[in-house]
Amino acid sequence: MKNKKVLLLLARGFEDLEAASIIDCCGWTYYREHLQKVDVTVAGFLEKIPGRFGLEIRSDVLIDDVDPLEYGALAIPGGFHSYGFEEAYDVKVLDLITSVHSNGGIIATMCVGILPVAKAGLLAGRTATTYPLSRNHDNPGYLQEHGCNYSGSSVEVDDRIISCAGPSQSLHVSMIMLEMLLGTEETDKIKKFMFFDK
Repeated sequence: MKNKKVLLLLARGFEDLEAASIIDCCGWTYYREHLQKVDVTVAGFLEKIPGRFGLEIRSDVLIDDVDPLEYGALAIPGGFHSYGFEEAYDVKVLDLITSVHSNGGIIATMCVGILPVAKAGLLAGRTATTYPLSRNHDNPGYLQEHGCNYSGSSVEVDDRIISCAGPSQSLHVSMIMLEMLLGTEETDKIKKFMFFDK
């Protein structure tokens, strides 16, 4: 894939670990000069976006100013609806999801980050997973209502759309996204530095 830029879309109340996983894994592409670089641009509705558990991340660009054609991947961490995550269903987000995917880009989601993708209409006839334990939301039911085959698996990949069941799979999703962007050989180099184990 030519375009190695990732757009990290953060709604208020985002899940902190999921957002940090994208930033961190892409950051490791800068650990050695010979690695292919992957840049991350943070986008949101606010200049400073509050996460659910105290992390606050500054937007590089506000959502109104995003050009979807600049990005090879769109990453959408999940979040907590009672802390503002509802803004992830805004028509501007849905248009962004559709534009990136229709241009050949990757949609990498975590937890309930897949739900706006369903609302955008991209999951009809496709397989995905999501967080099943929300107190006030039937997330699997939401996917099914939008024509998706909910698998209940930890991680799913279907037509450049990655989904997972929760924060514990966030590194896995990030690495799948990198492999789609860079290829297996290059991603294995990054894994060597990140996950070194004798």
